[in-house]
Amino acid sequence: MRHGLWLGLVAIVSVAPAVGAQSGTLVIDTARTDPVFIRARELVVNGNGAAGRMLVDSVVAARVPGTPAYADALFWRAALAAGGPDAERDYRRIVVEYPLSRHAGDALFQLAQLETARGDRASAITHLERFMLENPTHPDRARAGLSLIRLLFDDGDSRGACRVLGRTEPGVSAADVELRNQFAYFDPRCAGVDTTVVRRAAAEPAKKSRASEETISKPRETKEAAPKPKAHASVGRYTLQVAAYTDRADAERLAKKLVARGMDARVVGTSKLFRVRIGHFATRAAATAEARTLKAKKIDTFVTETDGEKK
Repeated sequence: MRHGLWLGLVAIVSVAPAVGAQSGTLVIDTARTDPVFIRARELVVNGNGAAGRMLVDSVVAARVPGTPAYADALFWRAALAAGGPDAERDYRRIVVEYPLSRHAGDALFQLAQLETARGDRASAITHLERFMLENPTHPDRARAGLSLIRLLFDDGDSRGACRVLGRTEPGVSAADVELRNQFAYFDPRCAGVDTTVVRRAAAEPAKKSRASEETISKPRETKEAAPKPKAHASVGRYTLQVAAYTDRADAERLAKKLVARGMDARVVGTSKLFRVRIGHFATRAAATAEARTLKAKKIDTFVTETDGEKK
């Protein structure tokens, strides 16, 4: 998936805690950024966070959900959020509901940084692997790769870390001496590490990838019957959205995989975007509880309303 993000970079602006919970730098293409967001960022940077965030909130309220402009507004609301939970909510919403947004890669990277900061290493690895898979030309690819390498080493996965190192280090600019030095720090740890991918015998179960919802694997085939989908009320105001696609076949493929894992999944929409959703819930609290359960299974979802849902 290509996101065409921030080509022709104009300015690099440090993101301090007062600007948002995420760390690192926020690269802004001023030629493609709505001036209202640049103004909001200036207000936050200069200490008037309340006014800056109120300005972004007004834009979010004025834009139409489901449109690229709405996704842009969500991204800036997250980037300028006062705290991590607020930022994570919008970043996760972009990843799930707007995977084709030009900010989808940025949302994945910032979401991983927030998860790393709070010690959720498994989720951060999942989102960084997906970032690396879906964003081959992103300007932050090297930094994301370095973050993933650190986490994989911490997780005891030397082979995975060294594989990412081998794929990412050659693309680091020679002019970026500091970043190259950070990659070089890990070179000795990869000496002698076999990074070849071993093809397993057909009878041996393949190791699950943590990269994206596309890699949700089907359960191992056995003589036992497949698990039945969880029963949910046929009506309910809330549901969980897993992903959205422009191609219905892609959405149906993911839905079938989820159904095979015993989930009440379906495809919603008669024209793009085609949304993959799970369950019907009478209350937001019930939907949120199920979202936490699915997150433990490495499935990202977003609570949304079923109003106007058409199959």
